Amino acid sequence: MNTEESLRDRVLHTDDQLRDLIQLLLQRANQRQLWLLFIDERGCLGDPLMPMADYPSDPLATVRVDDLGEVTESHLLIHRMGSLLKMTGNTGIVLVWEHPGRDAVRKADRAWARAMAEQAADLGIPLRAQFTLYGRGVRQLHPDDYL
Repeated sequence: MNTEESLRDRVLHTDDQLRDLIQLLLQRANQRQLWLLFIDERGCLGDPLMPMADYPSDPLATVRVDDLGEVTESHLLIHRMGSLLKMTGNTGIVLVWEHPGRDAVRKADRAWARAMAEQAADLGIPLRAQFTLYGRGVRQLHPDDYL
């Protein structure tokens, strides 16, 4: 069994286990981007792992799209993630906000984490956890971090 197979078979019972897996997979921050990870029905890391560079700077900026009308960037992003969740057959979403530098949590991370948590709750999308990946490692974002 190769390492990737064994990592995908780890049941992630706790957020600490999830954080350790993220640290192992992503290691350290290289650029500003968002990672979308899925959790499958077993509670293990699902497919695919999706990096997204160039996500908007303001989660509350509005955008007009054909199928949703005028919505915030965070609403659009979590809505699309919810669609991917259904298409892939996974059961949960984990977000990792990557940015180089020493600061574990930046103002932009707080704004995005808050907006995504609110939109996920409003749309009924199972957002299991959010983390930052920065120059010194991985840190979980808790509601106290972004309220």
